[in-house]
Amino acid sequence: MFGLFKKKGQDKKSDFEIEEDDQEQDSEFLKSLRINLSRLIAYADSADATLQREVAEKLANEAVNPNRQIQIVEYGGLKLLVPLTKSKDPDVQRLSAHALANLSVNADNQTLMAKEGAIEMLIDLLDSSLELTQRQAAKALANLGVNPDNKRQIAQAGAIPKLVTLAGSVNIPVRIEAIAALANLA
Repeated sequence: MFGLFKKKGQDKKSDFEIEEDDQEQDSEFLKSLRINLSRLIAYADSADATLQREVAEKLANEAVNPNRQIQIVEYGGLKLLVPLTKSKDPDVQRLSAHALANLSVNADNQTLMAKEGAIEMLIDLLDSSLELTQRQAAKALANLGVNPDNKRQIAQAGAIPKLVTLAGSVNIPVRIEAIAALANLA
């Protein structure tokens, strides 16, 4: 369906294989990202969980690259990812939180994420029964918390008591991210 998202010289393993990063492929990636994100956003709410998981995972992996962080947001990735945090599928929640955590490293994205409602959605994910989801949500809030405007919004939305609870988690990575978020909110 979205054949532009595949590595050259390889058979597609999924509908959303994203190309490797080099100059020629970067241009092709941007073209496919622009076209496909708008399509994905249009039916993300009604898509099956398998598709949602696959898309969120690909975006999370691509969002590690600083250039991709800008491009994903520029082409509407937040409009796709923020609603996916409310998915009934716990893996979709985890992967969308992971993508948002990676995107939240970029200062410009931090402001846009707050405007798109990501802060409230991430705070809700702190209550997840999955520790990996808690960790990614806390990590995203830690990143968002370096922005002074976001600090107030995160605190006013009720994150601090939840982060304090997670700071006492037996899961060390969850504890580390919760403590980092609290430190950035101080």
